[in-house]
Amino acid sequence: MKPRILIVDDDEAITQQLFWTLSDDYDVVTANDMQSAVRRATVYEPAVSILDLHLPPETESPEVGLRVLEYLKMHLPESKVLVMTGSTAVETRNACNAVGADEFLAKPFDTEKLLATMRRMMPPALDLV
Repeated sequence: MKPRILIVDDDEAITQQLFWTLSDDYDVVTANDMQSAVRRATVYEPAVSILDLHLPPETESPEVGLRVLEYLKMHLPESKVLVMTGSTAVETRNACNAVGADEFLAKPFDTEKLLATMRRMMPPALDLV
């Protein structure tokens, strides 16, 4: 069985790019807002979640993404979270660290860096090495 990944991003193009990049090695589930992210995380219990911070309805603020991150870390403490965002503000990174983000990757992302980060984040029993 492939390790499960949850992609949470409201940008359809990025979601599709991530899906196609990762679907050979992982069981990929997607969500485009907080409600669907919470539902899918609860049902599918991903090993790793890739989370954009700027989600509807407040796409200009990282607040919704931070709430999703907090939910993931509280309800799935063994699950890892990769925050993938275009926001480079130190305050945003500090807020993510305070809630428990495991890794950061800037948008636009490099595919090889993404794949290396995913391999590093996978729990040992699920690692595809």
